[in-house]
Amino acid sequence: MPLPDRSTYNEFAPDGVTPRAYWSTVIESLQGIGPDELARRWERAERRIRENGVTYNVYTDPQGVNRPLAIDPIPLLIPPEEWRVIEAGIVQRAHLLNLLVGDIYGPRQLIQKGDLPADLLFANPSFLRPLTGVAPPDRGHLHLIGVDLARSPDGRWWVLADRTQSPSGTGYALQNRTIVADALPEAFSAANVRRLASFFRTRREALLGLARCDHPRAVLLTPGPYNETYFEHSYLARYLGLTLAEGSDLTVRDRRVYLKTVEGLQPVHVILRRVDDSFCDPMELRHDSFLGVAGLVDAVHAGNVVVVNALGSGVIETAAIMPFLPGLAEKLLGEPLKLPSVATWWCGQDYALDWVLDHLDRVVVKPAFPSRAMEPVFGADLSRAEKRKISEQLRSRPYEYVAQEQVDLSTVPVWDQGRLNPHSMVLRTYALNTGGGWIAMPGGLVRVSEADGQVVSMQRGGRTKDAWVLWDGPVDTFSLLRPRNQPVQLERAAADLPSRAADNLFWLGRYAERSECIARLLRCLMTRVRRANRTELACLFRLHGCLVSTHSTLPKDRPATEHELEDELVSLMSAADRPDSLASYLAEVRRVGGSVRERLSTDMSRLVAALSESAQTENYMLFVEYSAVLNGCLELLSAFSGMERENITRGPGWLFLSLGRRLERAMYSVRQLRELTSGLDERSWPLLEYLLEVADSSMTYRSRYFTTLQPIAVLDVLMADESNPRSLSFQIVHLADLYKKLTRHVPADREAIQHAAALLRGLDLEKVEFPLPGGGLPSCDSDGQSQIHRTLGSIQKLLPSWADNISLTYFDHAHTFPISIGE
Repeated sequence: MPLPDRSTYNEFAPDGVTPRAYWSTVIESLQGIGPDELARRWERAERRIRENGVTYNVYTDPQGVNRPLAIDPIPLLIPPEEWRVIEAGIVQRAHLLNLLVGDIYGPRQLIQKGDLPADLLFANPSFLRPLTGVAPPDRGHLHLIGVDLARSPDGRWWVLADRTQSPSGTGYALQNRTIVADALPEAFSAANVRRLASFFRTRREALLGLARCDHPRAVLLTPGPYNETYFEHSYLARYLGLTLAEGSDLTVRDRRVYLKTVEGLQPVHVILRRVDDSFCDPMELRHDSFLGVAGLVDAVHAGNVVVVNALGSGVIETAAIMPFLPGLAEKLLGEPLKLPSVATWWCGQDYALDWVLDHLDRVVVKPAFPSRAMEPVFGADLSRAEKRKISEQLRSRPYEYVAQEQVDLSTVPVWDQGRLNPHSMVLRTYALNTGGGWIAMPGGLVRVSEADGQVVSMQRGGRTKDAWVLWDGPVDTFSLLRPRNQPVQLERAAADLPSRAADNLFWLGRYAERSECIARLLRCLMTRVRRANRTELACLFRLHGCLVSTHSTLPKDRPATEHELEDELVSLMSAADRPDSLASYLAEVRRVGGSVRERLSTDMSRLVAALSESAQTENYMLFVEYSAVLNGCLELLSAFSGMERENITRGPGWLFLSLGRRLERAMYSVRQLRELTSGLDERSWPLLEYLLEVADSSMTYRSRYFTTLQPIAVLDVLMADESNPRSLSFQIVHLADLYKKLTRHVPADREAIQHAAALLRGLDLEKVEFPLPGGGLPSCDSDGQSQIHRTLGSIQKLLPSWADNISLTYFDHAHTFPISIGE
C-alpha cells in the first residue's frame, strides 16, 4: 500500500506567516489586548489554576498529585464547514462501534461470517468472557466515546485512536473553556463560539435516563486521588451532580449495588466508571484489583445496575480493529466510513505482516492490545540489528502487534513567554449516546507536544488547549449555572457523604490533632533537655513516656542517657520512616486530606499541603532551629483548628472531622493525666509545669493560682474544668454532644460516653489529698487518688473501643461490639 509524502499542516498559517481567514477575528481581539495585558491575564489564570487545584498527575513528576494542569491560552479554531465533517464522522463512528461491541458480546455474527478475525477477539485480554450474553441497556454498550484526530498533510482529518472504555478529557475540556473564555472574553464573544453546557446537560439527562426507576442515584466511580486524572473525576462529579465514589464506597448485597454512606446503605442505579474494565470486579475479573466492587458483574447480569460504558467495551479500544472498519461500515451501516483511520496493519494477517516487514522504515510498531506494556517503536530510528530483532518479535507473535503510518502531526500556535511558536497537536473529540441518537461535543480537548517534539503525551509534559468551534449561526447560550436574574430554590440539605470520605475526614482530624499534641510535647522536651538537672531529666523521661511509643529508640534494658533522649527527640520529630513521628503524622494529614480535597475549601487544601512540609528540616539543624520549626508547625495547626471551627459547614463531614480531633485530644490528655496520678513526689514536681505547658494551659493556671504548682489545681484545670478547651472533661462532653448529632448513632455507645462525662463530673477534687513537698500529708495512694486513677483508666480503655465502633457503624457498616465503662 503506497503511503503519501509527509509534510506538516499548519493550523494557523499555511505559509507560517499569513493567518488563515477564520483566525482574523481572534487575532484582532488578541492585538487589541496586547502582549503585556495577555501576559498579565494569563498569570492570573495560572494562579486560579493552582488555587482551584486543577491538576494532572504525571507519575514521574516530583510534584505528584499537585502538578497543575498545563493550559495554553491560544485556542484551536475549527471553522463551521470543517466541524460539520468532523461531527458527521464521529457520530457515524460511534454508531458503528456501538453495533460492533453489541455483536462481540452477543451473537458474534461478524466472526461467524469472517468479517472480523476470531484471533483478533480471543487473543485480546480486554475481551471479558464473563460479560458474554449480558443484555446491554436499550441504547447499547457505549454511552460516550472519544476519538483522537489529527490532520493529514492535505488538511483532511484522520482518526488516530478510539477511546471506548472510559474516555477521559471532557472535564478538562470544560475546565479549559471556563479558564480561557474568562481570560479572553472579547475574543470568545467576537468569534461566535459554540458552547459546551448543553452537551453536559444532555449527558446528565442521558445518564439518569439509563436507570429503570424514578429518582435514580448515579455515582462516578474513580480509582482514587492518585489517578492521573482525579481532578477531572471530582470536577465532573460536581458539575453533573453525581456522587464521587471509590470502589470501597460501594458494596453489592443481594445482587444490588449500594453506596455506603453515613446515613446507611443507599441504592445505586447508574455507575459512570473511570476504572478500567478488568479492575471493576475482583471477584469475576482481576482478583488483585483494589479499585473495583466485588460482585459488580453479578449485579450487572441481574440487570440491577447500569455501568457506562458497559464492562467489556475496551475490547475494541485497539488499533487492530481499524483495518476492518471500512468494510464493517459498509456491512452494518450500508455506507462508507466518513472519517478515515490512519493507515494501520494488524500483523495477525499474513499479507499485512509481510508488508510491514518490508516497510519498517515507514511505520510505527505498537502493541495490538493496550494492556501489553510496550513503547512504540519508530522503524525509521532503528539500526540494522534492531530491525532484525523487531522483525523476529513480529514473526514469533504477529497477532500481538500493529503497525501504523508514522504521522507528521499538524501544528498549532502556543504561547511561549510572549511569543507564538508552533507545536504538534492532537484533537480528542467526543460523541454521546442520548438514547435518541448520537450527538458530538462541539470542540474537545486539544493536547499539544512540549517544545518541537512530535510525541503528544500529557505524561511526557504536554499541554492542553481549548477547541473553539466557530459557528455561522446563532449559538445556544444555555449554562448549567443558573443565571443571576432568576430566583433559586434554597437548599440546605447535605449531599450524600460516602463512608470512605467520612472515614478520611475522621482521620484527618485525628492526624492533625496527633501532630499538634506531639509538636507541643516535643517543644516542651527540646526546650529543657540540654539544661535539665537529674531531677528534671527524670521528669522529661516521664513526659516522653506518655507517648507509649513502640518505636522509641531509647534502650529498654537500662536507663537512658541525656544524649540518647536527644537522639530520640530528633527521631520523634523528623524520621519519615518512623510511623509515630511528627513528620509521619504530618504526611498522613496530607495523604488523607488529599483523598477528600474535593470536600475542602481552597484555603484548607493549601493549609493541608503546607503542613506536611512544615517539619522538614535536616537532622543536624534540629536542635538549632527546632523552636522555629515547631512554632511554625503549631501556627499552621492552629490555623487548621480555626478553619475547622469557623470555615466548615456544620454537616456530617464536619461532625466526623471534629469527632476525630476531640477523640485524639482526649486520648493524649488521659495518658498524661494518668502519669500525674500514678505517683508524684517532690522530685517529680516539675512534671506539673510540663503538663500545663503541653496542654497550652499555663496561662489559665497562673491567672487562678499564680505560680504555686499543686496537683489538685493542675488536675482541676486539665481534667475537670469544662470551660477549658484543653481539659479532658471538655473533650468528653463535646464528644457526647457531637455523637448525638450523628444519624444512626448507637444508644449504648452514646450512653457509654455520657457515663464517662458523668464520672468526671462526679469526682470531688477537694476531697482528694496529694502529698505536698515537706507537708507530711497522706501518701499518693489515697482513696481519692485511686478513684481518679481508676476513672482515667476506664476512660483510657473506653476511647479506642468507642472509636472502633464509630468505624464499624459508619465506615464499614458492620455490627458493633458492646462497650461499657467503669466495670
